[in-house]
Parts: sequence; structure tokens; C-alpha cells
Amino acid sequence: MRWIAGLMMVFLSLLAQADAGLPVYRVAIIDRFFPPAEGFENDEERVLHGWLYGLMDLDDDERREPFYHGDVVRLIASHPQITFIQYPILDGKNPMSEILVNIQNILARYEKSPVDAMLLSWESSTLISTFSTSLKLEHVGQYKDKVKEMGQRDLVWKTTYQIILALESLTAKGIKVYTIAGNGGTGMINTFSFADKVVTVGAVESGLKYFVANNPFVDTYAQAAYEVTRVDDSEGNALGYDLNGDQCVDIPLERLTGYSNSVTEYPRKFWRLLTGSSFAAPAALKAALFANLPLKTCS
Repeated sequence: MRWIAGLMMVFLSLLAQADAGLPVYRVAIIDRFFPPAEGFENDEERVLHGWLYGLMDLDDDERREPFYHGDVVRLIASHPQITFIQYPILDGKNPMSEILVNIQNILARYEKSPVDAMLLSWESSTLISTFSTSLKLEHVGQYKDKVKEMGQRDLVWKTTYQIILALESLTAKGIKVYTIAGNGGTGMINTFSFADKVVTVGAVESGLKYFVANNPFVDTYAQAAYEVTRVDDSEGNALGYDLNGDQCVDIPLERLTGYSNSVTEYPRKFWRLLTGSSFAAPAALKAALFANLPLKTCS
């Protein structure tokens, strides 16, 4: 049973960290992950699904690697002292409804399976002008009431309002919740930001201001653009790819769809940057959790 083996690995990792006297954080991620819970009927479906939800084709084999949005979010936040609990957004389901159900599951399991933090690199955004010509933090109650009113006419906004309340239930328990500014530009607001004590993360890069939203509800900023580059050993042999610039292998060659023992040449870097506030949120959470602790070098 693979899930039993996975649980055992997590348990042994937690024991090792505890024995070393190091804090271990449990972080929930609500997102889309590979492989999907539904699995694949055949290889053709796997390839098509990869093109729909994969973010990178690193080896130029015209198949995207098995790393979806949530997998990349997890890799950016990864650290030996973090254990991730994945809450997947299922295929064929409304994403907002899936987010709400997953938050409710986190809350229902909290007593027996508590978490320290949660990453929600998704948005439910609309125009700032929906609420005001200029947003003010002290008027957040009015903005939430507006979302509630919108929900009386539209199911998506009804679910969004329920998510805001559910996020506040998480933060009321002391769980650190990180969400994103959103990728709609300067005129937009991610309404999840209205939830009390939720940390909203924008892009530190000034060049992304046309893309990543920035408003009074953005609490902090972090790296939102990532160049995926190849990592070689001392003899120049490719080992895998580094996602966050620390020269550590985040994606081993063995995980690539085109990996083969006979292949010796791999592209130096992915042809485009991975950009968006989705990737700033995990960076900000990691920085916050380990603000007073040294980050380990590559294992």
C-alpha cells in the first residue's frame, strides 16, 4: 500500500527532526497536484492532462513534466522541517467549491491532525471599483458585506463569501494562512484578502506590477518570478533542475517525462520564467517560518 509507505516516511522524517531538536511545521496546501486522484485511463490521457495542467517541458520532448501548479508551490516552500499535507482540487469540479470543501476538511480534522499553516495560491478577484475607488483597510467589513450581497445573485460569489468565513475560522485557531495578491493587475483585488488575519502576498519584482495586483490589502512581498535552470555535478553531468535559485536539485532528471539512461544532453534552462503571485506566497510563508532559523544547504 503506497499511502502507508508514504505515511511511514513522513513519520520517520518527523521523528528525525524531533530528535535533532528542530521545529517541524505542518503546512496544508489546497491546489491541483500530480497525479490527479482520479488517475489516468491510458498514456494518451496522461499526456493530455499534462498539457492542461503541467507548467514546464524541461527536456523538450513535447510532454509537460509531472509537476502541476500545486507541486511547484510545494517545491518553492519546501524545507526539511516542513511536512506538507496536500488537499487536491479535483478534476471536473468547481474550483471555488473544492477550495471550500478542503478548508472545511482541514477544520474538521484539526483536533486530530492540526496544521501550523495553509497555502492558498488561488484567487477570487474582481475590480477594486466594485467596492470603492480606493480601498481602505478600516472598511473591510463593508467590502465583505458587498461580497455577501454579490453572492445572493451569483453562486461563485456565494462560495467566495463562505471561503472568506472559513479562512477566518482557520486564522482564529492560530493557523497562518497565506494567499495571493492575484494576477489581474493593479485594478484588481483578491477578495480572499478580506479574511481577517490572512496574509496576502504580492510580487517583490517591480517589473511585474502590470501583472500582479498591489493594493492596501497586500501584506508582504516575495519573489514571484523563477528561472528554472539545470544543475550539474563537478564533472558537468546533469543532475536535475533548480527551481528557486539555491543551486539545489528540486526536480531530478528521473522525474522528467523524457528521462532515459541514454540521454546525456538536457536544456540549460527552461525557456520562460515561471511568474505569478501564486509563487510568491510559498516563498513568503517559508521566509516567515524560518525567519530566525538558518536554512539548510542541499541535502
